[in-house]
Amino acid sequence: MLRHPSRWFLATVATAALLVGTVAASQSTPSITFQSPSQGWNVFPSSNPLPYGQTAAIIYDASRLTTCRGDYMGNPGWSIYAYYKWNNGPVQPAIWVAGAKPYATVPPPSIPLNTRGDLAIWFENTSRWGCQGWDSNYGNNFHFNVQ
Repeated sequence: MLRHPSRWFLATVATAALLVGTVAASQSTPSITFQSPSQGWNVFPSSNPLPYGQTAAIIYDASRLTTCRGDYMGNPGWSIYAYYKWNNGPVQPAIWVAGAKPYATVPPPSIPLNTRGDLAIWFENTSRWGCQGWDSNYGNNFHFNVQ
C-alpha cells in the first residue's frame, strides 16, 4: 500500500502534462508574423532560427499595406502577394496573402523552409486599376535565418 497515494498521483499527472506540453510545442507550425500599424509594425518569426525542413505560415495583417484599395463588383479589386528568395538567389513564385484571390481555393500563405541560410521576404499590393505599393522594410526586405 502506498503511504501517500495523492502525492504519487499528482506527480504522475504533472509529469504527463509536462510531456504532452513538450511534444505539442515541438510539433507546432513555424510562422512569421507581420503585425498591423496599431501593433507597432512588429515583424517576428516564431523561432530564431526558423527550422529547416518545415513550412512557415505567413501571418500578414493587410492593414500594413493599404496603398491600393477599392472594390470591383462587390469584391476586392486589389491583392497582396508575398515574394521571397533564398541567400540572395532568384525570386521564388509569388504567394497570395490577401485581397482578391487568383482562383477559388487558395491555400493559406506559407513558405517551405527547404533551404538553409537567409530568407528574404517582401510584399506587393496591386489593384486592377494599375496601383502598386510595397511593404519591404524600406527596400531592405525582411530577413530571417533558417537552420
